[in-house]
Amino acid sequence: MIGRELVNQTDISLSQVKSLLEKRKKDVELSYEQKAAYEYSKDQAKLGVRKAEELVKKLLEIEKIDEHTAVMIADNGPTDKGDLLLIMEKKRHGLTEKELKQVLDIVAEYSA
Repeated sequence: MIGRELVNQTDISLSQVKSLLEKRKKDVELSYEQKAAYEYSKDQAKLGVRKAEELVKKLLEIEKIDEHTAVMIADNGPTDKGDLLLIMEKKRHGLTEKELKQVLDIVAEYSA
């Protein structure tokens, strides 16, 4: 991208992507990539923006979960230990059984 530089980078949930692109769509025509991201987020976002933000914030209270992982958990909404372990697979410090259960309980609370 000529003339553009990355100023800030942060992980956001699919719900937030959907919301941002809906606002942008009102003002300008979305690019091909933006349209694809919007359609994907529209189909895959399981939570509202507020609930997703609250879930990420709650997950960040667990020491071994970083922002990227918290957003992935919020977007995917794992319902069992196997699904959660797939998300946590690349992390050097895996979660204990107690922490896994804690995460699944938090996700279940926000998914209801």
